[in-house]
Amino acid sequence: MTIHARLIGIVVALSWLGLSVAMAAGGSSKDMWSGAWTLEMDRDRPWLTFYDTSRKTVFRFGCGTHYELDAVYPGEAPKQDHTAATITIGNGKTQMEFAGFTYSGPDSFPPNTSMFNQADLGHPEFTDDKWGALEDRVLDLLDAGKPLTISAEGRSYLLPPVKAPRWRVRFRKIC
Repeated sequence: MTIHARLIGIVVALSWLGLSVAMAAGGSSKDMWSGAWTLEMDRDRPWLTFYDTSRKTVFRFGCGTHYELDAVYPGEAPKQDHTAATITIGNGKTQMEFAGFTYSGPDSFPPNTSMFNQADLGHPEFTDDKWGALEDRVLDLLDAGKPLTISAEGRSYLLPPVKAPRWRVRFRKIC
């Protein structure tokens, strides 16, 4: 084997190894949604939203009269709307569970998906001090700069790290 052929073989092997390590560390994955994060205002309510490439909502978190979390539900499609469900959102460093309900995916969601919805971060009864701590945990989870894993019923999908200019500062200012 010539030196040139050996060098090409080494480059190919190192490239494959590097790609495998990157994927294991949370890099590119076939399970990661393609799209973009935005912070949008809807009647003076901020919504941190991840849209797929067809501009369909995959995940959104907003506030107004209360906090609201909507996401494509990774588990089984609900047999009827308003079915109790739980999702876990993790960033490789920490994770949180959210109890809510599933619904048939509306037209604003990708086709053939179900929607998970939760209001008030699941704790409308909290006092201000407990509420503030919970709110900080959720914002820290989303703002960690790491991919987000959304999981339920043994199924999951990945979203890229949140990248929306100054989203947290703007979100906090209003909420």
